[in-house]
Amino acid sequence: MNLSELFESGERKKDRCHFRNMVIIARADGAINPNEKTLLDKIGAKLNLTPEQIHDIAKNAKSFNTTAPYGREERFEQMINLVQMAQVDGSISDDEMQTLERVAVGIGYRNLDEVDIESILALISRGESTEGIMDELLY
Repeated sequence: MNLSELFESGERKKDRCHFRNMVIIARADGAINPNEKTLLDKIGAKLNLTPEQIHDIAKNAKSFNTTAPYGREERFEQMINLVQMAQVDGSISDDEMQTLERVAVGIGYRNLDEVDIESILALISRGESTEGIMDELLY
């Protein structure tokens, strides 16, 4: 951890943790494939992470601490991103599903049953945005 990370806001720590969780999901079924890399870059940019931060977190994901999201909406948005990552290669493997369960608990769900994965997947395949999925399933 460098000196600037000591003074990071809680929001920045949550963003880095969310990206870390995305990397862990991407690696659950082996190496990060090109589709997963593209999604990681997109999410990293959305989180305002620098290319260096993206590379560092991707290389050392397990060395970053977990910081759970504060609210229901933020937790659900992160879960949608995690499901997107798990299925970006066309299917969700057993390893990815087990990892998804562990990460879901780490971000504040009791278990994966609290999240309607099937509906999220259906909306992703329909082409809905993260915001559209949240509008349909959260509110």
